Amino acid sequence: FDLIGLKVSDTSGRNLGVLEDVLQHGAADVYVVKGEKNFMFPALKRVIKNVDLDSHVITVDSAALAEVAVYDDI
Repeated sequence: FDLIGLKVSDTSGRNLGVLEDVLQHGAADVYVVKGEKNFMFPALKRVIKNVDLDSHVITVDSAALAEVAVYDDI
């Protein structure tokens, strides 16, 4: 729960939104992000490149995110 409220950005520094919730489903947690486009994605090592609690930023790989993200009006 330390992650809720962190900014989510891609590796190029583009702001994607804010982590709104963490759902615990099966093999991987699912991160719920609210931003210009709301989306969810599984917390996988290939997607999440870095979690910086000091800077309040989760950095994700754009290509890997595009493969697994589900966009929706949450």
